[in-house]
Amino acid sequence: MVTLHVGTPKSGTTSLQDICARNRDLLREHGYLYPGQASAHFIEAMSLRDSGFRGHTFEAAEGAWERVVAEIEAHDGPALISHETLGGSAPKIVKRAVRSLRGRTVRVVVTCRDLGRQLPAVWQEGVKNGDTETYEEFLATTFAAWERGETATGAWRGQNLLAMGERWAAGVGAEQVRFVTVPPAGADKDLLWQRFREATGLPDAAYAIPRKPRNQSLGTVETELLRRVVARLPEDVPWPVFARQVKRRLAQRRLGDRRAGGTLGVPEAYQRVTTEVADQIVDGLRSAGYPVVGDLEDLRTGPGEGTSPADVSDAVLLERALDLLAPLVLADRPEDKARPQDTDAAEEPDS
Repeated sequence: MVTLHVGTPKSGTTSLQDICARNRDLLREHGYLYPGQASAHFIEAMSLRDSGFRGHTFEAAEGAWERVVAEIEAHDGPALISHETLGGSAPKIVKRAVRSLRGRTVRVVVTCRDLGRQLPAVWQEGVKNGDTETYEEFLATTFAAWERGETATGAWRGQNLLAMGERWAAGVGAEQVRFVTVPPAGADKDLLWQRFREATGLPDAAYAIPRKPRNQSLGTVETELLRRVVARLPEDVPWPVFARQVKRRLAQRRLGDRRAGGTLGVPEAYQRVTTEVADQIVDGLRSAGYPVVGDLEDLRTGPGEGTSPADVSDAVLLERALDLLAPLVLADRPEDKARPQDTDAAEEPDS
């Protein structure tokens, strides 16, 4: 059995992959393979899809899918491949993936979360990756696309559970497509992992589970500030540079330390349509009869909570920007340190 965990993005995938990677040796001891060396199979997914990310192609992707398949073939037991970009794959990519795992039964696992939490998270992740459209623009575009039935691109490419289920069911059979629902806010923090473990057939073992999420969400003020900074950057910044300097250094390390204006939510103007689309998805999944670990009712969108960038004033953004800038003024950098012979001159006041 080979299990493909194909998403969805922002449904706890990073945390689940982190647990699997940290316990790779433990899984091996129990006869279960989590192949490769990285925490997730991003490069392998790029290889399978013969694609890049944000205009950047990865040299390491050349032959990466074939290598992970070879590792699985050499293993006598179940295996798990996990990356959320697989979920939005076109039918031809689905066929390619299944055919490459020749002779193995393939099971597909889809982790999914209610739209009330997913939509804000998807927009925020887009900003972290370089998108500059406002939250209102994102919501308007996303729901207009749903109304037109255009769900092969944009946010719905990785979030339309109905289309995702159909594509993968065509390749492996509906009985082999399992949906794992993310528990509601306030539930036991380990519940998603337990559901995921059940769906993937991971062994019952003493797993090391980190308590701090790797891909922590930003606050509303911080996300809007990041969006405005990104909008001022050159359009041709290479993805590796952007990922290192903007996504990791600025967003995750600098802006992720606190939330000045609360967390992002679905604005009141979009709460009704969010609930309606969620109801369509839940009803469609139930009618299709896919196996579910958890409860499809977890995907119903409850009352809207959180704040919106539209309610954030420029004054609040300025204060947060100054809070961010002030520590940098005194930050030590090797190039700023005076050479011994320049010490006196460095300490002299300007004339």
